[in-house]
Formats: sequence, C-alpha cells, structure tokens
Amino acid sequence: MTLKIWLTITVLVILVSSQTFSQNRYKDINFAAPMKIPLVLAGNFAELRSNHFHTGLDIKTNNREGYKLYAIEDGYIARINVSHWGYGLCIYVQHPNGFTSVYAHCKKFTPEVEAFVRKAQRKKEKETITLYPGAEQFPVKRGEVIGFSGNSGSSVAPHLHFEIRDTKTEEPINPLLFGFDVKDDIPPIIKGIKIYSLNGANVNGKNADLLCAAIKNSQGYHIKTKSPIVIHGEVGIAINTIDKLNEAPNKCGIYSIELYDGDTLIFQQKLEKLNFYTNRYINTYMDYLQYRYRKESYHKSFLAVNNKLEIYGQIRNKGILKFEKNEVKKMKYIVSDVYGNKSELYFDLKGETSLKKRSPLNHNPIQFNASKKNELVRKEFKAYLPQGALYDDASIQFQEYPARHNTISAVFNFNTDSVPIHKYYILKLKLSGVKPAHQNKLVIAELSKNMNRLSSKGGTMKDGWVTSKVRSFGNYAIAIDTVKPKITPLNLENKKYKIAREIRFKISDNLSGIDTYNVKIDGNWFHAFYNPKTNLLRVPFNQYNKIDSGKHKLVTTITDERKNTAVFKANIEL
Repeated sequence: MTLKIWLTITVLVILVSSQTFSQNRYKDINFAAPMKIPLVLAGNFAELRSNHFHTGLDIKTNNREGYKLYAIEDGYIARINVSHWGYGLCIYVQHPNGFTSVYAHCKKFTPEVEAFVRKAQRKKEKETITLYPGAEQFPVKRGEVIGFSGNSGSSVAPHLHFEIRDTKTEEPINPLLFGFDVKDDIPPIIKGIKIYSLNGANVNGKNADLLCAAIKNSQGYHIKTKSPIVIHGEVGIAINTIDKLNEAPNKCGIYSIELYDGDTLIFQQKLEKLNFYTNRYINTYMDYLQYRYRKESYHKSFLAVNNKLEIYGQIRNKGILKFEKNEVKKMKYIVSDVYGNKSELYFDLKGETSLKKRSPLNHNPIQFNASKKNELVRKEFKAYLPQGALYDDASIQFQEYPARHNTISAVFNFNTDSVPIHKYYILKLKLSGVKPAHQNKLVIAELSKNMNRLSSKGGTMKDGWVTSKVRSFGNYAIAIDTVKPKITPLNLENKKYKIAREIRFKISDNLSGIDTYNVKIDGNWFHAFYNPKTNLLRVPFNQYNKIDSGKHKLVTTITDERKNTAVFKANIEL
C-alpha cells in the first residue's frame, strides 16, 4: 500500500468516524422529556423562518397553557428572561454535562422563581428584565418542575419552544439528535427544483430562472418537465423540500441535503447545529423571494458571495455547475430527516452551445458590490452600507416621490424590499425648517408598498439631517410624532376590577411605539403587565401587588419612543 493510498483511507476513516461520533455522542446522553404529554411538533430544528432558522422544537400543548415543564437533567437555573417579544418568559437550565436547556414562551414560573423575579422587577421598577442567578440560587433535579407552558413573547399560539445549546459556545443543537420520543417514519417531501441563470446563462433557451415541479413514482422523485433541461453557461440549483412528522400536519425543516453529479457528491449540507451570529444568513441559504411571497422552502445548493454559515460539508466549485458541449449530467438529490428517512430526486441537465443574450433591465443601473462598502449619495438622501451588508452583488434602483399625507419629507424608494440586507446600514434624510422643539420628535419611517402605513425606525437630527440605522431596502421618509399615547381604561367605570382583582387598560401609540409604562397607586409602584400583541396593560392585585380596601389614587403614565407622555389619573375604591 502506497503512502498516498494509506493517507486517503486514514482521512476517510477519520471523517466517517467523526460524523458517526457527532451523532452518537448526543444519543448517548439520556435526557428526560421536557413535558409529560406526547411530544407532537408544530415546528422542528432548522425549519425556515423569516430572517432566521428555527433553533429548537415547537412542542404542541393542545392549544392550552399551563402544562408543567420539567428539567431534562440535573443542573441549575442560570438565566431568567422576561420580554414582550422573542422568547417571552423564558428559563435557561445549565447542566453539568456541557449542555443548556431552554424553555420559552412560558405562562409563569414556579413560586420560588416568581418571587425572585418580582423582587428584581420592583427594585428596577420595570417589567422586562434578564436575570442570571448563581449556581446556588435555584439548583434543580432531573424531572423537577421549573415552569409552566404558555403563549408569551412572539408566540402566536400556546406551545413550548424547547432548545438544547452547547453551554460553552451557546450554539443550539438539533434536539432530535438526543433521542427524545418524537415519532417520525415519514420521508421528506420533494416538491421541485429551481435552476438559476447565473451571469446571463440560458436555461431551456431563455435568460431566466426555471421552476420545475417534481412527481413521485416507485423509483423516487423526478422532474415533471421535458428532460434533459438544456443549459448554456453557469447555473445553480435549489430544491423545494419539506419534512413532516407523525401526528401533525405542520411543515417542518430538513436535516441533510446532498447533490450528486453522477456518482460525485458536489454539494453537502447538514443542520446539526446553528450559530446565532450567523443565523440571518438564512436569507442567502434559501430562495428569499420564494419564501417571502409564497412561503415555499427552496434550499440553495450553491453559495452566494457572502455566506458564512457553517453547515456545509463537501462542495465543488461553490455548487456552481458548468457544462461542456452536449455534456449530459445525471443529477441526484438525496434529502434526509434526522431519523434517517430519505427521499431521492433524479433529473438530467445537458450542455448547449447557443446563447441568447439577456436584455438589460436597467440601462443605467447603480451597481453595489457585496464584497465592499457601498454608498448612495443624493441631495437629500444618503445611505452607507458596510462591507458584508449584501449577500450578493446587486443592481440598485432609486426614485424620489412627493411627500405623502403622513410624511413631512419626500419619499425615497431605495431599491426594493425584495432584496434582503444582512447588516444594519446608516440612512440619512435631509429636512429644512424644523422648529427646535420638534427636532427630537422626528423619525425616519419606512412606508408600506401602498405608502399608507408607517413603521418608525427612530433617528436623531443633526445639521439638518435625520439619521438612523435600518436593515432593509424600501420606501423611506421623515415623519413627525408629537401625539401622546392613548390610554383607555377598560373596567374602571363598572367596577369589574373588584371581582377580577385587577385593573385593565388598552394602551396604544400612533407611530414611534410604546417605550415605557408605569402604574402607581398612592405613590407606590405596582407591577403592571403589558402585552403588545393585544395592547393590553394589566395591574393584578395579589401578594406582589398588595392593596387595602378603601379609596386610592391611581396614576398611569405611558411614554412613547419620542418621549410623548400620556397620564391617566383616577380615584378608585376597593
């Protein structure tokens, strides 16, 4: 045996062993289930979402709140988070084996944890808070109740969002690799492929991308179109595929995708773990437009200029395919879920010699380079994009429109919101003749496509320019927010709070959004709970909000992001 052959065999053995160990090391860890109901999933790890991969499991709770949540192993509560958005009420349990389990969207905590959180909230006179108890504060045993399932944060229906993270790196790991009792004997579903015309390539005689539906027979999936597909130039391919698990109709994500040219593996990816710092690169991993406008899951098998995801294995030529004259490539996709259920798709591509030129869409385009810093400077508009803000090179459009009824400046159409942005960039809009008292009331606002709705992006004014950081292309203008938030009491007139033991308000703001809220009774701060999804502010009376019978003075203060303040005062009697 030559040294070269021996080294090749050794490398292959190491690769196979490391891949096997990578999965086996998780299954050797015997975590308990986080809930004592059947683990039926509404969403799984690495499922495609807007601007991010899903980083855990969404476990159904029968459309109910209040199920007990259990520690999956010994450890201690290392972090507690209370937020209006994101994970809502969330508990992080650190385990001695190097992993951390995460339980998000809780309804409430255990009484001991609740008392700890309330004490910290009262000290800061603030509801939203992040706490880091030490290892001695809340030790937990395997199977111990640590909280109750709910619908808090950005959740749209009751469920448990459950994660397992590497404690050291904080990288979320696919929880299904740990052998939880989740039923899945359904292979992935393949719906089709998309072939991308790169650098003006012809696909079936046209300078355009081609969508091809897939059909299934006894041999696997095949393309439902004339075969072979004829190519001149360079192309990339994406596969439209989802997975489904037993006992639920929900569309779930894929674990592994491999693309073969004949018997040669040319593109490989595996979603074993993710990284929060690179999670937004999903916008170049998937077909952004197909997902945004049609919610279709196209997984690209070629790399953009700016793609820093660490989920890829073997790749040839960044996944870009080139063809010799009359060359026929027999292509194959193998798509797998975490349980080893597989589906295969077969299709042929053929090289062609003739080339039809692509007609330019813009005779004077502004070109942005994804590998460099980019800027666009006009008389009343400036945009400065840092290096890495774009995933690919882009042709930029720019138009100016007259001011709308809801803006105090012209409206600037900066490219299109169909092109994703990775990093925040600096946007500056000019405005003259602003009263000094109104300068801190100005915001840069993004307008909807019909330009009727405004979304505040904040901003500060200096030397006649309003400046903010934004993370998308779109329609932008300057708007002014001098309107106080609105406070509407819901149960003070009919005294229902005497029965419900709480006071409720509807609070809202016209533009910049609610920033702070404060409820005091007889000058003392009271815990108030705000749900921005329903605009409901609740003040319950309990052991944390103790109040005596009799007459009291209530003062509710709401301030928006531009520091407009509304105050509601009332005399109440309990």
